[in-house]
Amino acid sequence: MLKALRDAGDGLSLGEARARASELAAGGLVGTLVEMEVLAIHLRARAVAVTVEPADG
Repeated sequence: MLKALRDAGDGLSLGEARARASELAAGGLVGTLVEMEVLAIHLRARAVAVTVEPADG
């Protein structure tokens, strides 16, 4: 997952990728549909199950 996050994340450091992975595991990430779909593509390529949904609220 860290590799996929770094590949999709515009040069995230390893620490930033770890923080984003923790956020993702805890309750998901929030971003634009395009940002989330790009991330989903990278995660799916690494066999990570991903669902992109609209945020509540």
